[in-house]
Order: sequence, then structure tokens, then C-alpha cells
Amino acid sequence: MLVAGVMNSAQADSPLGEVNIELRGNVVDFSCYVEMGDDNKTVQLGSWPTKQLRTAGSTTQSMPFSLKLNGCPPGAASITFSGKQATGNPGLLGLNESSVSNVAIELRDRDKTQLPLGQASQDVVVDENGNAVLAFFANYIALANNPQPGPANADATFMINYY
Repeated sequence: MLVAGVMNSAQADSPLGEVNIELRGNVVDFSCYVEMGDDNKTVQLGSWPTKQLRTAGSTTQSMPFSLKLNGCPPGAASITFSGKQATGNPGLLGLNESSVSNVAIELRDRDKTQLPLGQASQDVVVDENGNAVLAFFANYIALANNPQPGPANADATFMINYY
């Protein structure tokens, strides 16, 4: 057995010929950017009575917003939001310092399904000019029964994913 292994090894070491392979390509700098005006956006969620959020899981009406991307490479793009996580529910956006309690902001994808923080949105096709529009929704959601009223603002950042 050992001799056969040595013989096979000797056969594997003998060259069968020389092959030249030439590899070609380009390294390019693609960088999607957010259209001016969408890079520092404020989404108005409105004023809602506390009775709208009386029980845990209750939500307000979803408010639409979009982000326009330019200069993207051909293919698809998505967005991943991040920000302060709501206490006890890391997928929801927690409010900035506020007197409001038991309320968070829920981000939703274009089909209104919940879009948790840290999760990529649904892909959109980038057009031939490198542009894409991503549609989203946001609303308040009660984390517990009987939330307290007050200003309910939050900040989110996002990362552009393209492939």
C-alpha cells in the first residue's frame, strides 16, 4: 500500500504541460449616495391621542416616506436601519429622551411588513441610470398598556446595501 501511494505521488508530480491563464478585469469605485433632501429627512408621524395606543401592540396609522438613491452600480439595493432600540423590543426604534413611556416607533417595509432594526429591507432594482427609490412606512406602537403622553421623537441612521 505504501509503495502504491509513493508511485501515485510520483505520477502526480510529473508535469503534463504548461498552461498560461490570463485574468482580466476592472476595479471600479461604485458608491450609492442618497439624493440631496433625503439625506437628512424628517418623517412627521403626527399627533395621536393616548387612547389610540391604549393596549400593548396597538399602532397608529403608518406614515409613508421614501429614500432616493443615485450613483448605484447595476443590480439591486436595500437599506438597513439602526438606532436606539426600544426597551424589551430590540427590533423597534426607541424614543429619544422623553416623558412618553411604553411607546416606540415601528419601521415598515414597502409592503407594510415590519422592518426590524438591523435587518435589510426588501431589495429594489437599480435602474440603468444608477437610481433607485426605496419606500417605507413608520408608526407609533404601544409597548405596554396605557402609555403616557408627550413628545415622541426618535433618530435612525441607515446603511445602503447594494449587490
